[in-house]
Amino acid sequence: MKSLADFKFEVDSSNIRSKLRKARVMSEEDSLDHLHLFDYTNTDQRIEFQKNTSHLIQQLRSSSQPDLLSLFVSEYNLTSDEGLSLMTLVEAFLRVPDNKTRDKLFIDKVAMKGWSQHIGTSKSSMVNIATLALNIADKMIAHGSNKEIKNRIRKALEILSRPGIRFSANNVMQFFAKQFVFAESIHSAVKSRNVKNTLYSFDMLGEAAWTMKDADKYFQAYRNALIEIGKRNTSKTVTDANGISVKLSALHPKYDFMHQQRVISELLPKVLELVEIAKHYNIGINIDAEEADRLDISLDVIESIMKIIANSSWEGFGVVVQSYQKRASFVIDWLNDNCDKHNLKIMVRLVKGAYWDSEIKKSQILGEVDFPVFTKKTNTDYSFLVCSQKLLEMRANIFPQFASHNAHSLVSVCEMAGNNEGFEVQRLHGMGESLHHSISNKYGVPSRVYAPIGSHKELLAYLMRRLLENGANSSFINHLFDESISPESLASDVFTIVEEDSEKSHSKIQLPKDIFKNNRQNSRSVILTEQDEVNQLYQNQSPWLGKQWKAKSIIAGMKINDGLNQEVTNPADKDDVVGHVLFANEGQLTQSLESARNAFESNMIEHEMILQGLERAANLYEENQYELMTLAMREAGKTYQDATDEVREAVDFLRYYANLSRIVMPSQRQARGVFVCISPWNFPLAIFTGQIAAALSAGNSVIAKPAESTSLIAYRASELLIEAGIPIGRFQLCLGKGSQTGAYLSSSNLIDGVAFTGSTEVAKEIKISLIDNGNSEARVIAETGGLNAMVVDSTALCEQVTRDVIDGAFKSAGQRCSALRILLLQDDCYENTINMIVGAMKELSIGNPKNLDVDCGPIINSAAQIKLKKYITKARQNNQVIEELVFEPQNGHFVAPTLIHLNSIEDIHEELFGPILHVISYKNDDLETIIDQLNAKGYGLTFGIHSRIDKKVKEISSRVNVGNVYINRNQIGAVVGSQPFGGEGLSGTGPKAGGPNSLHGYSSNMLRSEQSKHKMTFTREHFEIQNLINPTLQLSKDILSLLRAKFPSLTAEFLEFLDQVVSRYSHDIKLPGPTGESNQLIYKPKGTVLCIGPKHKDTLMQTLLSLFLGNCVISQISKQEYESLVEIGFKTENISQLNDSPSLSLIESNAYNAVLYFGDDNSVNKLIVTSRNELIPVVSSIYEAWELIKEKVITIDTTASGGNANLLAL
Repeated sequence: MKSLADFKFEVDSSNIRSKLRKARVMSEEDSLDHLHLFDYTNTDQRIEFQKNTSHLIQQLRSSSQPDLLSLFVSEYNLTSDEGLSLMTLVEAFLRVPDNKTRDKLFIDKVAMKGWSQHIGTSKSSMVNIATLALNIADKMIAHGSNKEIKNRIRKALEILSRPGIRFSANNVMQFFAKQFVFAESIHSAVKSRNVKNTLYSFDMLGEAAWTMKDADKYFQAYRNALIEIGKRNTSKTVTDANGISVKLSALHPKYDFMHQQRVISELLPKVLELVEIAKHYNIGINIDAEEADRLDISLDVIESIMKIIANSSWEGFGVVVQSYQKRASFVIDWLNDNCDKHNLKIMVRLVKGAYWDSEIKKSQILGEVDFPVFTKKTNTDYSFLVCSQKLLEMRANIFPQFASHNAHSLVSVCEMAGNNEGFEVQRLHGMGESLHHSISNKYGVPSRVYAPIGSHKELLAYLMRRLLENGANSSFINHLFDESISPESLASDVFTIVEEDSEKSHSKIQLPKDIFKNNRQNSRSVILTEQDEVNQLYQNQSPWLGKQWKAKSIIAGMKINDGLNQEVTNPADKDDVVGHVLFANEGQLTQSLESARNAFESNMIEHEMILQGLERAANLYEENQYELMTLAMREAGKTYQDATDEVREAVDFLRYYANLSRIVMPSQRQARGVFVCISPWNFPLAIFTGQIAAALSAGNSVIAKPAESTSLIAYRASELLIEAGIPIGRFQLCLGKGSQTGAYLSSSNLIDGVAFTGSTEVAKEIKISLIDNGNSEARVIAETGGLNAMVVDSTALCEQVTRDVIDGAFKSAGQRCSALRILLLQDDCYENTINMIVGAMKELSIGNPKNLDVDCGPIINSAAQIKLKKYITKARQNNQVIEELVFEPQNGHFVAPTLIHLNSIEDIHEELFGPILHVISYKNDDLETIIDQLNAKGYGLTFGIHSRIDKKVKEISSRVNVGNVYINRNQIGAVVGSQPFGGEGLSGTGPKAGGPNSLHGYSSNMLRSEQSKHKMTFTREHFEIQNLINPTLQLSKDILSLLRAKFPSLTAEFLEFLDQVVSRYSHDIKLPGPTGESNQLIYKPKGTVLCIGPKHKDTLMQTLLSLFLGNCVISQISKQEYESLVEIGFKTENISQLNDSPSLSLIESNAYNAVLYFGDDNSVNKLIVTSRNELIPVVSSIYEAWELIKEKVITIDTTASGGNANLLAL
């Protein structure tokens, strides 16, 4: 055996490894064709396999002691509410530290479910007892909240019920735990009398570590277990001894390909120490399987170990292979080749696979060519059987271990083996016992038990995977005791089924590129976890790493060769000159404005040609992605992952808006004219492109003004847009400083709108400038950041919270509008959660993003760096800093991730645009108050919730005033068309970017209200503002009839329009996305609308439109009209009547959220914009009803409780 000191890691570029890598996302049909080459079974054998399996199933069904899990999943399958509720409860209940939250969780999952229908129906007395406990708890909950019971009796019942509920819940959860966890410690496990009669592979239940402390804990647990098992080993061979399974991701907090060098240098010595102990005691150690994106790094570690232990006579090193991966047979070939190469015999445990649903979701998110796993369960079973044939032929080098609970799979393996020598079968503890007992008796094959060891709290994620997998419709265990399914059907011939199936992949599982097919083609990410893709990335990126770009404005009719020349340097390395930029002068800006106006009015190009140009530009972006990525990295400080995401989002915008335009614009809406698009530096390609694509898709001419810090990438993108066929004139680029170039362009009376992303203060300055120049009708679409918070209660899984907090707060160095700024932690889980977050922070790599392993890059410039560091220094002086990473850059603008404790929401007053996270501890009863305090700050962009209590999630989602709510996931990375992005209040004006209403902001309805030149005058009388509540009266046919009767002046056209628009905004919209994720667009009323005519008929229509969209109104309607509205069904608290012109005190107040006024809005706009902190829309047409509603997107990770039940149920 070589020493580690003599070992040098080298990337395996052999032909066999290259083939393995290329097979990752091969098509399902190609993968099956490849497997078919190694299937040597014939028709007679297959008939025999099926006959023997059918006979075995008959025996099992007649057994008086079937497996407990089989009975559970047959009673509570994934298609039932009870089954889903129980699985969620199992996942969370035992880890909740406080009784109050436990009670809420239990009530949330148990109340109002049909438990009584399951009483006594199971063959298992244990399942029936658990069902009875749940039913009793449900009855207690129901009576405890019965309104008919007098208060004192009800209160008494509730008090009495809580211990009962908790007792029932504890019994049910402990019941599950004891069935599927072998022991709580390795010491008690090896002393168990069962160990003497059965072979075991023990697992310490190590999930992926987020901190080095956890990784060290798992390492010690594995080490101690090996010694404990080894000391008791009396067997002469490894195959007759108990062993252990090791999860590599539990041994290192950065176990992924992007941190390859660190993993090899830090993890390899640990694994080798464990291998040495196993070798010393002559017992087995299996390297457990991981997710598909960790396979390459896992094989690197496995190969390194095999090199070091080469020529050893010890046969105890083992590897787990997942047959649901398309690479499985290639991995087996590679392992066999390494056995030959290094003169070793190893063990290979062949399993079906444990992360299927998450692999499907991840591939869809990344826009992969195909999936790394099979989409059909039968194809996975076929892969298992073909891989089994390979392994059986390799018994000279490999001791196969076939892990399955499927009777046909096990019977086929034993029959194909020809004898019972040189292999074993395996099962999970608590599952498949009777099946494996029958297999061992029939074929004389040893059966080993995979036995989880650990506390019941640590089993939750493991247990949920087991329940979900085996509760799936395609699961053998789920159907084993279902008498309605014949043994012959359950024992079906997988070989023949797969061969004769014309539909090679699952028809209900969309390929990654197709998940948005009604809106756009999904863009594809560069897959940074795969050696081949990274090699290709490095090769294609190399020409751009030292290039210096030159950028200048692109203005119709002008050749620009002179101007202020600005040097652009890399914010991570000031010595890296990225290029030079020529800023535009005032004369050039004037020319661009005139050219844009002329291009719009001449309308020389068909709109469809513009849309096709945008789609061609998307393709060009993808063809030039390596250059664009490098620009994003060097000019904006983006990491590799952020850079590929940046290009993808830009591509998505181009395709989405082109498609949306064909739906929204024809015969409905028209372009406004000339739009100035002012984009930020933090998304220098995505937002830059998104604004331009939206404005062009709506038919406008566009002048793009990017942030001065990121002009180079904007210029390169502009070249691609022009190359794609977007004509200069309809599109122009003006480079310069925001305070000069942006201010000049956005104040012009030649423009019809401004799209702006930046600060609220600048957005207001733009609006004021437009008004001062007599252009108040120009629309300002602003997205202006926020104080984004996440609330975490004690039902949340700490590892998930940590993952999402680290991503949300510190990814992109916190320089995202959506980034997490405030973490609200329930006091009961505060300490544990903070400890894990701090531990995960310490593992972050800070530095120049040119290195793949960098997690957190630079701040954009020195001014931002100074501001952030000054804030951190003050917090440090006040003893508020919980954790601050140490990083002293020599040549870049860096701020290390910092965690700061606050006592209250009131302690934070502005958004800190960097890697700074504030943490506040809250008590359960105070959460509503805290949400209200957050709302009072006026911002409303993103908000995160981590909780397993559905009722609480719904209440918080409804209460918080934000544009995007994310549940049980991070709150960054909104996807175009799936999570339309944008906020309310100080966070933006709407409409949301990347959503079905996006183009409304860049266009006008072809129908338009009649405008007057009326100038509003204001009284100086004080207006008493009453407390208004939103109306609940729904528009119906009967109500429409009443409106016709009460208000004969209303036209049929208006009433038809009212009916249509109210119907449109009364329904939530289910948005597309990857499996395992729910995206819902919800329309909410704007709040209170000020309806001030000026004509009488205008006021009535304004009032009705506002009310039926759910808004309160302050209106100039007459007393008679007011009374008629009350008679129709509105409440007096819905309407505040104005008897005269609005007063100055009203206009300057916060009493309203929108204004409907069809007169000279310049007289209203100026007063409002100088009086209010946020931008208030002054709407000049009833046909722009979208300005009277708020869009809220609710995004839920539906897999957070352990897996994707809906997908598994297919």
